[in-house]
Amino acid sequence: VKKLIKYLTSLSLVILLFPMSAISGEIIEAECSADGNSALFLIDTDGGKQVIAGSEADVRFTKNKVILTAEKSQVIIDFESGQLFIDSEKTADCKFSNLEALGMESTVNADADAEVKVTEPQESKAYETICGLDSWNDDMIIVPTIISGPFSLDDFGDDGNIGVEVLVDGNGNQARFSGIVEYEKVGNRLELDGDEIETTVTKVQFQEHFGLFPTVTCNAG
Repeated sequence: VKKLIKYLTSLSLVILLFPMSAISGEIIEAECSADGNSALFLIDTDGGKQVIAGSEADVRFTKNKVILTAEKSQVIIDFESGQLFIDSEKTADCKFSNLEALGMESTVNADADAEVKVTEPQESKAYETICGLDSWNDDMIIVPTIISGPFSLDDFGDDGNIGVEVLVDGNGNQARFSGIVEYEKVGNRLELDGDEIETTVTKVQFQEHFGLFPTVTCNAG
């Protein structure tokens, strides 16, 4: 439970919700964000027992909410208000897709249109990065190794920290992961020290969802 609360409270990782067996119902996607970090929830509408960040939880749907219960802790996502609560405390704001499976309207596209109208275009730098997939204690991890895209060494110190965003695409599914890793100038290269980005799911669950050979796209910035 402590692991579950840590992940849901920080929202620094992408959290995938998988049932104990193969996914059988419709999948509701909830993209939740807080303090500049985001998490993606893939929730099986069949409900019941599911494994969340390595902990077993009971998933139950009401008219306009989903309730996740693990031992003495409870997470509630309100589909109408878009709010996520942990033990009655509001923790994040969410937007949803495929709510049609519950007879409701999705909010992802509508929110995106609204953001375009009120947000000024901003220039941001993103550098192509080489990443690999690996496993640690049966959990799937993503390991950034080197920044490969065009960059100027003048934009970087001799060493420091940099954020890495990862898009995994496979088997008809997509998910985003993110983390902070250390970089170091080595000659004219920017090498990353191999800090892993956790996926919070096992290797078997990862491969069942994305297939054996998903496309992994990484950008640092």
